[in-house]
Formats: sequence, structure tokens, C-alpha cells
Amino acid sequence: MAAPAQPKKIVAPTVSQINAEFVTQLACKYWAPHIKKKSPFDIKVIEDIYEKEIVKSRFAIRKIMLLEFSQYLENYLWMNYSPEVSSKAYLMSICCMVNEKFRENVPAWETFKKKPDYFPFFFKRILKAALAETDGEFSLHEQTVLLLFLDHCFNSLEVDLIRSQVQQLISLPMWMGLQPARLELELKKTPKLRKFWNLIKKNDEKMDPEAREQAYQERRFLSQLIQKFISVLKSIPLSEPVTMDKVHYCERFIELIIDLEALLPTRRWFNTILDDSHLLVHCYLSNLVHREEDGHLFSQLLDMLKFYTGFEINDQTGNALTENEMTTIHYDRITSLQRAAFAHFPELYDFALSNVAEVDTRESLVKFFGPLSSNTLHQVASYLCLLPTLPKNEDTTFDKEFLLELLVSRHERRISQIQQLNQMPLYPTEKIIWDENIVPTEYYSGEGCLALPKLNLQFLTLHDYLLRNFNLFRLESTYEIRQDIEDSVSRMKPWQSEYGGVVFGGWARMAQPIVAFTVVEVAKPNIGENWPTRVRADVTINLNVRDHIKDEWEGLRKHDVCFLITVRPTKPYGTKFDRRRPFIEQVGLVYVRGCEIQGMLDDKGRVIEDGPEPRPNLRGESRTFRVFLDPNQYQQDMTSTIQNGAEDVYDTFNVIMRRKPKENNFKVVGPPGTGKTDVAVQIISNIYHNFPEQRTLIVTHSNQALNQLFEKIMALDIDERHLLRLGHGEEELETEKDFSSPFFLQVMSRWEEYISKVKNKGSTLPDVTEVSTFFPFHEYFANAPQPIFKGRSYEGDMEIAEGCFRHIKKIFTQLEEFRASELLRSGLDRSKYLLVKEAKIIAMTCTHAALKRHDLVKLGFKYDNILMEEAAQILEIETFIPLLLQNPQDGFSRLKRWIMIGDHHQLPPVIKNMAFQKYSNMEQSLFTRFVRVGVPTVDLDAQGRARASLCNLYNWRYKNLGNLPHVQLLPEFSTANAGLLYDFQLINVEDFQGVGESEPNPYFYQNLGEAEYVVALFMYMCLLGYPADKISILTTYNGQKHLIRDIINRRCGNNPLIGRPNKVTTVDRFQGQQNDYILLSLVRTRAVGHLRDVRRLVVAMSRARLGLYIFARVSLFQNCFELTPAFSQLTARPLHLHIIPTEPFPTSRKNGERPSHEVQIIKNMPQMANFVYNMYMHLIQTTHHYHQTLLQLPPAMVEEGEEIQSQETELEIEEEVMPAQADIIPSPTDSSSSQETLASQTDTTPNQTGASSNSEAIPAQSEITATVTGPVTVPAEAVTPQDDTSTPAETK
Repeated sequence: MAAPAQPKKIVAPTVSQINAEFVTQLACKYWAPHIKKKSPFDIKVIEDIYEKEIVKSRFAIRKIMLLEFSQYLENYLWMNYSPEVSSKAYLMSICCMVNEKFRENVPAWETFKKKPDYFPFFFKRILKAALAETDGEFSLHEQTVLLLFLDHCFNSLEVDLIRSQVQQLISLPMWMGLQPARLELELKKTPKLRKFWNLIKKNDEKMDPEAREQAYQERRFLSQLIQKFISVLKSIPLSEPVTMDKVHYCERFIELIIDLEALLPTRRWFNTILDDSHLLVHCYLSNLVHREEDGHLFSQLLDMLKFYTGFEINDQTGNALTENEMTTIHYDRITSLQRAAFAHFPELYDFALSNVAEVDTRESLVKFFGPLSSNTLHQVASYLCLLPTLPKNEDTTFDKEFLLELLVSRHERRISQIQQLNQMPLYPTEKIIWDENIVPTEYYSGEGCLALPKLNLQFLTLHDYLLRNFNLFRLESTYEIRQDIEDSVSRMKPWQSEYGGVVFGGWARMAQPIVAFTVVEVAKPNIGENWPTRVRADVTINLNVRDHIKDEWEGLRKHDVCFLITVRPTKPYGTKFDRRRPFIEQVGLVYVRGCEIQGMLDDKGRVIEDGPEPRPNLRGESRTFRVFLDPNQYQQDMTSTIQNGAEDVYDTFNVIMRRKPKENNFKVVGPPGTGKTDVAVQIISNIYHNFPEQRTLIVTHSNQALNQLFEKIMALDIDERHLLRLGHGEEELETEKDFSSPFFLQVMSRWEEYISKVKNKGSTLPDVTEVSTFFPFHEYFANAPQPIFKGRSYEGDMEIAEGCFRHIKKIFTQLEEFRASELLRSGLDRSKYLLVKEAKIIAMTCTHAALKRHDLVKLGFKYDNILMEEAAQILEIETFIPLLLQNPQDGFSRLKRWIMIGDHHQLPPVIKNMAFQKYSNMEQSLFTRFVRVGVPTVDLDAQGRARASLCNLYNWRYKNLGNLPHVQLLPEFSTANAGLLYDFQLINVEDFQGVGESEPNPYFYQNLGEAEYVVALFMYMCLLGYPADKISILTTYNGQKHLIRDIINRRCGNNPLIGRPNKVTTVDRFQGQQNDYILLSLVRTRAVGHLRDVRRLVVAMSRARLGLYIFARVSLFQNCFELTPAFSQLTARPLHLHIIPTEPFPTSRKNGERPSHEVQIIKNMPQMANFVYNMYMHLIQTTHHYHQTLLQLPPAMVEEGEEIQSQETELEIEEEVMPAQADIIPSPTDSSSSQETLASQTDTTPNQTGASSNSEAIPAQSEITATVTGPVTVPAEAVTPQDDTSTPAETK
């Protein structure tokens, strides 16, 4: 297997490089936002930039990044655009900037909305340029840029400005591009379309000639674009060298066509145009498909296009077609072909008279039509309205190969989509795992297109929706599988032995060499299938490892997934593995196949079943596992072995790898601090009390969010018996038990007898004394206030009697419920009973819902309402699954309400692979998609978390977000932050010892200067008296998080005078939480990075209640257009930290008042470190002096002798502790020690749970740091390989 090429990472330019760039110098002169006196607009500037910076660099991403980041589009290009200055360079510059914004995943159309007048003219110029000859004004590379721009337009139909232009290209009038016979055929199929078509023709007649010609050009645009593409495709030779510009153009064009086919609004009329052009036939016969390397991605894209062109949907109505309807369409096509053959082509009589089932395979069709001449094939195709009529006495211009493929591909029998799914292998193989077009690496730059489905505004059908989500979810798992395989196999160090075999020089916790592998069962296929129903194998390994690792392997449970791997290394013993080089060629990986554990075998070869009984103790180190292989994959492999003579994959496995268990496997929009969780709790309470018979299912994305919500629910007046929290490894659920009730035997019979004696008989009222006399429960109510019955009226006493009966009935109802808990001895059994019978409010995570769906449905779980908290953080497919946890009743869903609560302006679901996140838009939640398509929402418009001044940093992102009254009235919000002049401040941090950000591993960003500064401010606040648990430290990258944690451990973590902050974590991980004071480190000094995602900015700015202090490179972030609303407020205040050291906590100063104490300005991190050190030492000395003075007081001044003794004891302890505390706080000289170089530590990698092997041991803390008290930097490998805060790849 060929090793894939390693993709290159795009290195962002540094601030100094940016400042030195020609583009930056022009920006400072003409359009930079911070420049007050700008030079007037000059079209030559645009021409020069385009030719010298963009074209000359061949559209280098780095150059375009610089331009886009400098606000070139917003402040110069579109602001000055008009038809008079619309040149080629102008058009291309705008398209490049828009494409770059999409690549960076930032809003692209906002600028155009502000000045929409010239957009129609601009768009028409783009259409004209896209059709220009490739050897003319626009090069093929430039037209590829235009194709990408058009693709972005077609995928932005929710934007009114874009939709108004695009819909002219994809509406019914575009059928003008059909050949006349095909147009007539389509209009005949749907009579009402003929009325619309006639109306269109009438309207056209009323247009003036110029407008009509313009309309005709727009309607024929896509037809003409297809023909242009076909001409480019045909110009590619089979084996001679070809320019990659042509290949990239073809790839981008197919991507555009796929996107048009995959959206119903664009597909409705376009699919007929596409079919009439026979694009697929041209593509599959092209030379590019047969060029193995250059055409690989093109072929994959072509398969996707073929899938969508034949999608099971009615293009006009949008209704999904059933399998029977698809079969009918197929038979109609082939019978019409048979009729044509019978009536007009005598040489096809045998075909015309054959049974349909005998002639609708590709082999049969080639057999019948292959011998025909090209002219005859053309005549057959024209009779079916597939091609124009062939003039008499003229030969066809089409190749026979094309004509034959056109007829065969159109009429061959196709496998249904459900059959294709059922035949698809379950687990990824080596061909998919390391295919960069399908599963890109973490270095995905966003430049090229990929053979991946996209999640956009709409889907064709429910099947399409589920299939796209399933494929992406599967590929995201495949990405993680690749990481695990590369980590485990490289740890095992497979080398070639002297005799040509394999020897393992290392070991891995999650992988073991296979001693023996045997396929033990291949069950017969089901009727109508060609793959076995079950394939089982035995895998034997030797567990000569530590006991806890041995326990982990023996603890593999039924349904756990493992991977069988074949490695054939070519490197000799002792060769060092280089993680920067391609993995496959280094380890010699050949095959990867997935399997599912059935169980471990005992000494007698029987599977040890999971259960409450203790597992038998097995002797020796050898263990054998029975596994299920994937039947579909097994069938494909065996077919390849038999038909092609390939080797038997299942005779080659020599490594088995396991994975971590967790990896196997109505909307309310609420801005930060508006009380989304409280609203959710109130909704639940209202449903519980107003509809007591209904059951509500609560779903969240994480256990933490679920616990927070559940704690608030438990505080309400809801009976605890009606609350059930599922998760944390619940076992599978079973059916409920039936219990008889003593209530009916003992109580109800007596009550009915009593009612029969005292009820109203005829017209005469019973004697009032009878109500008391016959009452059967006097003895039970003997301890109640007497007399129970007042004897004043019959109605009054009967009301008392009925109240007593209700009381008894309630007790028996509770006893009935509790009785189940007594009979069901285990907690699991009780939760089963509660789930089915008792619970009214059931809570679980979306992950638990997915894992237990089958069991819940089988059990008969029912619910009436669903409430999803933090719905904007849940993947589309994870949102959809909880809707399917119950079976319909009488054909109807029992579900009555679906409430989604979230904030689409905050962070989306976590997607680890950047390609799936950016290219496929997999991070889009169902909540966000509903908001995008305009589904009405209930907006919470008042926040109660933060000071009004802090709220201003993010309220611009929301419509009319105000403040609740208590934010203005409560003392904590009106009081200033002691020792700090401002309630929020942006502190500029320059390079420390010549270094800003560092990146010891990909995307593991650290900034020592900021880390030390943040910790110093935290220590300062604690020394003033701030409670440490009221302060949280946040950062935007995991590398910085680990660095800050380590500095805190060194500086102050164990110091009782300071302590540790409440949290040190990433912004992503802190979403949904808050604290009084937030210290935020933005880390980056080269490029803004993923903070350009405004959603992350909103989360970062909205976590603080009373104080927010941000440490960043101001010159970098203040120029970012997306961050302008927040950073314009931040930069309005001084960029050096202003402190008031003599003002103690808490202070009486009001927020905004000038302090009575002296303000000190801190200009850099070393100054702050020195200041905190001196402040701490002064505090220690003052405390020591105080105790010495206290001991010298005369006895008369002390009230009790015991107090003197206790003070002496305290002083002794203080004197012992003081040196240790002084050691924890670094001296000013320590804080300037250099940051340790990380390159030498990059090879040090822990295994997956922190255990070390051979030379791969984790270094001790003292080895990681330069000095005990000096600055610390933590290498990526010194932490858990896959940290749970990892969001996109940049957050790793």
C-alpha cells in the first residue's frame, strides 16, 4: 500500500512579518481601520496588489490571509466598488477575499449587505467571467477561484441578497437549456408545467430585447458551464503530463455540481439539465478517471455525484420515492427502450421480445447493443429524446463508446440505497483510514476540495439526512481510530528480524502481538443475501504484562470493538521511528480489519459470559478471545482472494489493538447569563404540575450539564419518586414486573360498603349521624383531632369522610410504589421499574440515548415531551436519536412537545478533525440549522450574570440584550474590584526573552510571558484578600492551560496564603460556567487563530460576573474585523495593568469612582512578578513581626493563659512554614530564567493511560522544567494524548 503524502501545514506569518509586508504598508496608507488620515481611493492599488501579490504568488494562502485579515474587502474593495471601476483584478480580488473568509469559517456576506446596490452587477460580471475562454482574459486557475465563489453562493441561500441573484440561475426557465425534444417530453410528463412554461414565454415577449437577452444568458448559464467543463475535461491526456490547474478545475466543478444536486431548491430543475447533458457519461469515459494519482480525488467525487443524480426522490415535489416506485421507473425506462427497438430497429428484435429481468443487467445490454453501429446507437438515443435527431445521410459526431455507455448506464438495474447500506462494511480498513481525500489529517488547510458530504441548510430526504450524518460520524471515528493505531503500533516498534519476520522492540498498553488467529465459524447467508450471517474467529495473545494492564485486557466485554492489524516492517532492528515521516512506510502496515468481542474463552474453550458471578481464574499468561468479524468485509476479502488471487487477509494478522471504552461506540435562544437553565427548569415544573400524567425526557450533551440541570430540578416541589437520572454505565434494561395491590382487597371494599349505606337515597337525605356511625376507619384516625365529624350537616361530614379516604388512598399508592423497590433488590432493577412505571422526569445524555436506544425501545419506554438543554452544542445526529426512543402508538407518535434551549452564538459541538468541521460543516447543530432557515424562536433578552459594562463586550452579538434590574441595584455589581482600577482591562504582553507564542507540537500553543503574567495577577489578587475560588483562569489553547497549571503548582499551589484558582481550563471547556473574576490568556502572537470564530469570543467574554482581565498581543487582535466590536471597547482603556496595591479587599469604592489610594501602572510581566514577590515577602515579615509583638505583651493584657499558649504554638508553626512559603514564591531573578527548549522532549510520549515503556517514560516534573522555581513549559507528550478539552485541532 502506497504511503500517503504528508500534507503541509500552513504557517501563519508573525506580526513582525506582517508589518514588513508590502500589503501591510499599503493597508496603513489606504484602508487600515486604526489609521485616521487615509489616502484617497486609487484603482491602481488594486491592480498592483492583484498582479504582484496574488497572481505572482499563484494565489498563495499566506498572501491572501494577510489581505483578508487587514480588512481589505471591508474597508477598500467593496466600499469603493462601482461598475465604472469593475476590472478583472477588482472582481478576482473580491472573490479571493470571500473564498478566504469561507476557508477561515468567518461571516462572508455582512459587508455586501451594508452596500447591496452594486451586487447584482458584480454577480453578472462573475457569471460572464466564469464562461470566458480559458486562453483568454481569465486563466483556468482564476476560473477555478470563480467556481469556488459560485459554490459558496449556492450554499448561502439563506442570505436574501445572494438568493435573489442565484434563483434566476436555477428556476424553471433554465429548461431553455434542454434540447427541444427533451423539453417537450418533460412538459408532457407534468401537464401543469406546460401552463407555467407558456406563462414564462408570454412574460419574455413583454421584455425589451436587451433585458430578454440578459435573462436568456442567465437561464443558460449552468448548461453552458457544463459544456465548458466537458471541453476542459476532454483536453486532459491519458498519460502525458497535465497541468494541475486543469485537474483542480475539474475537481472544483464536480464539487459545485454535487452541491447543486444535494439541495432541493437548486436540484429541482437543474437535475433535468444535468441528465440532458450526460455529464456522468463524459466523466466516466474521460482520461482523468484513468490517471491513477491525478484522478483519484476526481473519481471519488464522481461516485458521490452518481449517487446524488440517481437519488430516490421526485425532483419536482421533493417527496422520497419508495423502492417500488424506483423499480417502476426502471421498468418504464427499459420497456420504452424495448418498444423503440421493436418499432424501429429490427436488429434489436431479440432484445425487444426478451423478459425485462433478462436484459436489464450491464452484461446483457452490452451484448445486445454492442454490435450496433454508432449511427444506429445515436438513432436509438434520439428516439428516447436523449440526443438531438441525427440528420439523414450524416454520420454521428459522438464516439461509439460514449453512445453505448449512455444507453447502458441509463437502463441497467441499480442496487437500491438500502441494499448499498446493508452491503457496506461496518469498520474502516487501511484504504479509508489513510486516504487523505476522505479522512484528512490535522493539517487540513481548507485549500482543496474533499470527497466528503456536507451538512448545509436542507437535505433531500430523511434518508439523505441520516446517511450524510452517519458517514461523517463514521469518518470522524475513523480519524480517531487512525490516531490510536499510529500511537499503539509505533510504540510496539515493529522491526524486521534477521530471518525476514517481525520482531517487536517495544510494547503498548492498548495493543498486543497475536500469538494465533483462527476463523472458527462462517455461517450460511440469509436467503437473498450473498454475505454470511455470522463470522467468528479466535484470537490468542500472551498477557505477560503488569497486573492492572492484564486486568484491562481480561476486562474486555461483549460488543467492545478491537482492530486486527498486519504489519510487515522493512526497517532493520533498532531503526528509530520518526513521527514526522509517513507512518505506513515506517511500520510496514498492510491491513486493518475491525472486530467485535464476544467474550474471553475459559480453559475448556467456552465463552465466559458477563454476569454477576465472579469470573473464573485462568492459569498462565495465554488468553483467547472469541470475536465477531464483519461479514460484509469478510465476503469482500474472500471474493478478492478467489477471483483475483489476492492473499488471504485473515492469515496475516499479527497485532490486535483495543480502544478506550468510551470511544467504542421548540427552541429557546438564550444569550450568556440570561438563565437558560432556569427557564428549562421552570418549563419542566410547569409540565409536571399542569400535566401530571405526562412524562418528560431531558437530554443534554454532557454529564456536567445534565447534573447542573438535575440539581435545580430536585430543588423544586417535585416528588423524588418521579425523578430518574440514567447513565454512568447503566446495564441493559429489562421488562417490568406486575404486582397485585392489597388496596382493592382491604380498603376499597370497605369504602364501597360504607358509601352504599350513607349515600343519598331518593329524595330523603340520610341521617347526618350515619356518616360517623358507619365510617370504617375510626380506629386509624384515632390520633387525629377529635371529633372527626362535626355533625352539623350531611354535606360537610361527607366531605370530611372523602378527604380521609383520599389520604388513605395516597398512602397505599405510595406503598404500592415502595413495594416494587422492596421486591426489586438491586438498584438496577429499581431503575428499570421507575423508568417504565413511575418516573415522570427522565434525564440522560445524548450519548446514553444512542447507546441504549435499542434497549429502551424494546422495553416499551414512553414519553410525551423532550427538553434539550444546550441544544446548540449537540451534533445533528445526536439530537435526532432521542426522538426515536419510543415506538409509535397506533401509527402516531406520542410526542407532544419538543423544547430546544441553547445559544447558536456560542460554541458548537466538538469536532476533532478540522476537515469535517470546516469543509463538511459537521459542527452545525440541528438547533443552529433551524435558526438559519428562519424557524421562529423565543429569545431571552435580559441577562443577570455580569456587570452592564462587561455585558457590553458581547451584547452586540444579540438582538436587544439588556440587563436585569439586580445587575444595576445589588452592591456586588456596583462596588469596584479592590486593588484594580478597572472592572475589565486588556493587558498587552510583548515577547518575553524574545519569544511570544511557541508550538512544541502541532496546535499545542504556549506563551510563557502571558502564563507568568496571569499567575502573577492571580497571586496579587489573593494577597489582597480575594477568595481564590472566586477566580478562574481561562485560555484558548490546551498547551497554555497545562503551562499555567504547572506554573501555579510551582509558584503558589500549596501556599495557604494564596492557594489555587477555582478552575484553570480552556474557554471551550468552561462554556456554560461562570465565576466572579476571569483571567484570560489569548496566547497567540503570530495569527489570531480560532478566536476569529466569534462564537468562541462570545464565550470568552461572557464568563465573568464582576471582573475580566485579558492578556494578549494587542497589535495582533485589534486588527481583526470580526473581533472589532469587543476589542474597540477593550482598547479604549489603557493597555498596561493599573493596580491599587494599598486598597484592601473588599473595598467600599464604587465602580467607576476615582480611588483615594495611589494607582500603580505595571508595564510588563517581569515588573509584575517582582512586585508580587516583594508584596508577598512584606506580608510574611509583617505577620512575623505581629506575632513577635503579641508575645511581648504583659500578661495583664491577655484575658486567659491558654490564649498565650495557643499563640506560642501558632508562632512555632508559622516559623516552620515560613521558609517553605518563601521558597514557593519565586525571586525576581527566578522569573527571568529562560524557557526550556522542547525539541528534545518531543519524542517522549506516554502511553494512553500514562504508563511508560522503555525509553518512552514520562519525565518527572523536575525534568520537564528548567528550574524548580523558574518558568515552566509542558511538552504536549507530557499530558494525556487526547485531552477531553480538545475541540477543533487547534485546541489540542
